[in-house]
Amino acid sequence: MASDTSETICHTDSAHHVRARIVSHDQVAEATWRIRIDCPEIAAQAVPGQFAMLRIPDRTDPLLARPLAVYDTFSDGVGIRYADFIYLVHGRFTTALSAARPGDELTAWGPLGNGFWLPPAEHLVLVAGGIGQTALFALARERLGKARYGLPHRDPPAARQVTFCWGARHAGMFADVKDFRGAGCDVHLATLDGSKGTKGTVVDLLDTRFAGGIDAATTRIACCGPEPMMAAVSRWAHARGVPCAVSLETPMACGIGICFTCVARIRDADGGWDYRRTCVEGPIFDAECVEW
Repeated sequence: MASDTSETICHTDSAHHVRARIVSHDQVAEATWRIRIDCPEIAAQAVPGQFAMLRIPDRTDPLLARPLAVYDTFSDGVGIRYADFIYLVHGRFTTALSAARPGDELTAWGPLGNGFWLPPAEHLVLVAGGIGQTALFALARERLGKARYGLPHRDPPAARQVTFCWGARHAGMFADVKDFRGAGCDVHLATLDGSKGTKGTVVDLLDTRFAGGIDAATTRIACCGPEPMMAAVSRWAHARGVPCAVSLETPMACGIGICFTCVARIRDADGGWDYRRTCVEGPIFDAECVEW
């Protein structure tokens, strides 16, 4: 199994609903923004792979909150207080959110969902497509010994090497690549138009980066991005016998398992499959168990 979520499922009754002040809000790539909010109850508890439901208060359009992966958390010098989120402007909520300014407030509910919990790995390969890097950065920092997350702090096995492979449409879509390099990741990029890195998809990049082979016994993959891309990475990993965990980006309405709008088809031990709620039983799943 690529991931064991039994230790990291976040029950909704342990999540916090807060009104959070925006500390900073900057555009970091084409149509891509990074927002930091003051939410110590959420930030201190969050672990890599979890998310929060964010909503602009006192608005009815959009009415529902939207899920955003916790990109990273930061201290105010006393304790973990701030959480960063990176998002792509592509709908009513994100368009409205991009107009928010420092000092404005959001409502936030989290942390929600399970988090990444991968077995020991000498080499951790992170694979992102589009905006998928948002779910992977904290995991990179944790496994490289640069940060600790959760209450109480998690103490997962360290990785000797973390390779980050990121694919996007063009060079202007890459946001804060310096974060991954600064954390100590070996960074490789791919663009469909060839404007940066390898020309082609992130799977083409994997083929290039691991042309000499990959050690399935010591390597683990964590992946997030558009579903077709994750399905392709899952097939790539399966063909090489490398365990792979994926963070599904299924659209959510409630974030707490009530509405059943975010279900994904997940195989069980008997070989059949059933629907699982991405917001509660995910978003992290073993790629081998997902019915793509």
